[in-house]
Amino acid sequence: MSRRRQQNRDDEDNGFAEWGGYFEAKKAKLREQYKETAAKQVEKISDIFTGVSIFVNGLTNPSSDQLKLLMAQHGGTFHLYQSSSTTHIIASNLPNVKINKLGSLPIVKPSWVTDSIALNKLLDYKRYLLYTNQSTSQPRLDFPVVPKTASDPHFLQEFYSNSRLHLISTLGAEFKQFIADLRDKPREFPGRSKLEVSKTGAPPQTPVVMHIDMDCFFVSVGLRTRPELRGLPVAVTHARRAQLNPNKEREETVTLNMDRVAQGGELGMIDGRSSMSEVASCSYEARKCGVRNGMFLGAAAKLCPQIKTIPYDFEGYKEVSMILYKTLSSYTLNIEAVSCDEMYVEVTDLLKTFNLSVEEWANHIRGEIKTATGCPCSAGFGSNRLQARLATKKAKPDGFYYLKPEDVESYMAEIALADLPGVGYATLNKLKSLGLETCGDVQVASLGVLQKELGAKMGETLLEQAKGIDQKPLNYHHERKSVSAEINYGIRFKTIDECYNFLESLGNEVWSRLNEIKMRAKTVTLKVMIRAPDAPLETAKFLGHGLCDSVSKSVTIAHHISDVKILQREIRSLYEKMNVNYGELRGLGVQLTKLEKLAPINPTLSNFLQQESKKSDSSDTVKSKMATRGRPRKNSKGQKNSLSDFFKNKKETPVQNKPLEMKPTEVDPEVLKELPPEIRAEIIKEYNLAPKPPVKKSLTWPQIKPPVKKSPFSGLTWPQIKPILHKWLQSEQKPDDYDVTLLGEHFRQLAIDRDIDWLPTAMNFLYRNFGEMNCFWHKAYHKIVDLVQQGMVARYGGTLLIKRDFDCLHCV
Repeated sequence: MSRRRQQNRDDEDNGFAEWGGYFEAKKAKLREQYKETAAKQVEKISDIFTGVSIFVNGLTNPSSDQLKLLMAQHGGTFHLYQSSSTTHIIASNLPNVKINKLGSLPIVKPSWVTDSIALNKLLDYKRYLLYTNQSTSQPRLDFPVVPKTASDPHFLQEFYSNSRLHLISTLGAEFKQFIADLRDKPREFPGRSKLEVSKTGAPPQTPVVMHIDMDCFFVSVGLRTRPELRGLPVAVTHARRAQLNPNKEREETVTLNMDRVAQGGELGMIDGRSSMSEVASCSYEARKCGVRNGMFLGAAAKLCPQIKTIPYDFEGYKEVSMILYKTLSSYTLNIEAVSCDEMYVEVTDLLKTFNLSVEEWANHIRGEIKTATGCPCSAGFGSNRLQARLATKKAKPDGFYYLKPEDVESYMAEIALADLPGVGYATLNKLKSLGLETCGDVQVASLGVLQKELGAKMGETLLEQAKGIDQKPLNYHHERKSVSAEINYGIRFKTIDECYNFLESLGNEVWSRLNEIKMRAKTVTLKVMIRAPDAPLETAKFLGHGLCDSVSKSVTIAHHISDVKILQREIRSLYEKMNVNYGELRGLGVQLTKLEKLAPINPTLSNFLQQESKKSDSSDTVKSKMATRGRPRKNSKGQKNSLSDFFKNKKETPVQNKPLEMKPTEVDPEVLKELPPEIRAEIIKEYNLAPKPPVKKSLTWPQIKPPVKKSPFSGLTWPQIKPILHKWLQSEQKPDDYDVTLLGEHFRQLAIDRDIDWLPTAMNFLYRNFGEMNCFWHKAYHKIVDLVQQGMVARYGGTLLIKRDFDCLHCV
C-alpha cells in the first residue's frame, strides 16, 4: 500500500476524514478558539475588517501578536496558518522561495491594517501590495502610488482631507463658533451634578483662570489603538520610514537644496536617503532624545534610532476634541477656545459655588477628560490668562499647577522671554542686545530703556508681562476677521489652463468657507510663492515648495462680493496683474478680509413683499377674466423666498414692446368700477383704456403727483435702508427698472415732504457704489437723480448739489 493511501486510511480511521485530515481540523479548531477569545476577552471597536482573514508570514511591524489583537478589535479574522478562507497574506519581506509557495493571494504590507484603522475605513489593499504576482513565468506588475499635483481636479479635496494644518485651523474655528453658539441660547450645565459641595475646600479669593492643554495631542490619540507603543518614542508623520531607498537623482537634488540654506543643526543630519516628512507630534520619550515637533523624520531618526512612526488619525482628532469641549461646556460657558486641544476657562464662580479648591477641581476635571477621551491633559491655573498658560508648562506632562498670587514674581523671574506671547525673533534680538534674556532681567530694567528700544506700548506691555500682569480678558465671543485657503505642496502646472482651473477651485473653497460662517467680504488677497531664482527645479521634499520668494496682491471692492463668479474673476485678475510664470509657482493662497455678517431681512420690507405678491396675484386674476380670447397670458413668478429681488416681487416683462390695447367695449365697466382703486388704475394703464392727453413740450419740471402706492421705505431711517441697498447691489447684475423707480420715487417724496436731512448722504452712497458697477447701474443712478431733483424743484425751487457724471468711457 502506498504511503498516500495509508495516510488517507488513517484519516478515515481517526475520524477527521470529513475535515480534510488532521491538519485541517487543527486549523478549524484554532479559528474557533480565536473567535471565542475575541468575543470574550477583546473589546470590539469597529467592523472595518469584516470579511477579511489575514495570515502573517514572517516578521512584521506591528508584530504578529499585535495584528492579531487589531483584527479582533476591528471585526477581522486572524489565521495562524494559511487556509482556503484566508483572504490576505501580511508580510514585510519574503524570499522568492516563500513567494512561489503562497499561491495567488495578495501579499500586503502590515501598514494596510494600521492605516485602515487610522482612517476608520477599509482601504484598497492594492496600494499596499508587497508583491503583486507570485508566478515567476510572468513579469511582475508594479502599482506605484503616484502623488497627485495641483493639476489634478481632485487635488484640493484630497489635500485638505490629509492636511494637519487645515485640520487644526478649521477645528479651532469650529470650536470657537461652537462655544459662541452655546452662549447665544439658554443653557443648563449637566456636568455640575457630578460635583458635590466640598466641606474642606478653600476656593481662592482672587480670580482663577484655567488653561487646559492636551498632552502630545496627535500622539495621544494615535496610541488609543496602539497601547503596545505607550512608553516608547513615537512620532506622528505621513512617512512610514525614516530612510528611503538609494536614489542618486534625489541625493543630488537634496545636495543642491541644502547648499542654499543655512547649514548645521538639524539640516546637518539630512542626506539623500533621509525622509523629509515633518514630525507633526512626538511623545515625551522622543523629546528626551532631542526630537521635536516640525523636525524632519530623517533627522529625528538620527537622534532617536528606535523611534516608532504612526499615521495621522483625523477622525480621531475630531472625536477627542469634541468630547473635550462638550465636557468643559457642561460645567461653564466662560470658555475661550484656542484650538482643537487647547482652551482657557474662567472658573472663579464655579469654585466658589461648590466651595472647591483648585486642586479638587483640577483632579476632578482632568480625571473626567482622561476617562472620556482616553488621552491625558495638563492644566495650569493663575489669576489671568498669561499666568495660567505659563503654569501649564510646569504642569506637563499629565499634571496640574496653580501659580498662586504670592508666587507670581519669583516664578516669572525664571521664565525665558521667548516664552512670552508676542515676543518674536526680532524683539528677542533687541532685548538680547540690552543683556535681557529672562523675565527677571526685565523686571529690574528701566521702563524708559524698554520703550526707547521697543516703542512706548510694546515696552510697557513687556514690563507688565514680565511681572505676570495681563490686562487682556478672556474672549468668549469669536469674531472672524478673515477667511483663507492656502496650498504650498504639489503646486506644479504644465499649462496656463491648469493654473486657472486651480485658482477657480481655490476660489470655490474659500467661498464655501465664507458661506459656512454666513459672511461676505470686500477685500481679496492673492498670495503666491515663486521658486527662487537660484533654487533647483525639484525640491528636496518631493513636490514641496522649496526655496521661494513670496508675493501678494490685494483688491478692495466697493460692495461686498455676492457671487462666487465675481470672486473667481477677481482672483484671476490679481494673478494676471502679477505677471508670474505659472511654471515657477510653488504655492498659492486666497484670503478674504473686511468681513461683515449677511444683512438680516428687514421685517417692514418682508411684509411689503408679501403684500405686493398678493396684489400681483389678484391683478393677474382680474386681467385674465377681462382679456379677449386669444390674448397671450402673462406668467406669474410668485413670491420669492429671499430678498434676491429686493424691493418687490418682480413683474414679467411683456413679450411685445408695444403696449397691448383693448377696445373700451370689451371691458365691463361695472366690473372695472368694483375693483380697488390701485388695481383699476393699473388695468387702465396696462391696456391703454384712458384717453391719451396731448403731448406738451415744456422745459419745466412736470407737475408733482402723489405716488399711487405707499413706499416700502416709509418710516425707515437711513441706517435701516442702507443694508437693504447693500443687498440689492450684491445680488443683481442689472437693476430692474421697477426697483429703480421705487427708490427714486421715495427719495423724491422725501424732498416734497421737506425730509432731506440724510438725502445727500444717501445720494453720495449711491454715486460711490453705482460708480463701481456697469453702465446699467449708471443709467439707474441718473434716473434716481432726476426724480430727486423733481422733488427739490417742486418744494424748494432749486436742485440739490449731487454728483452726476461717472468716469466711464461707455457712458460718454
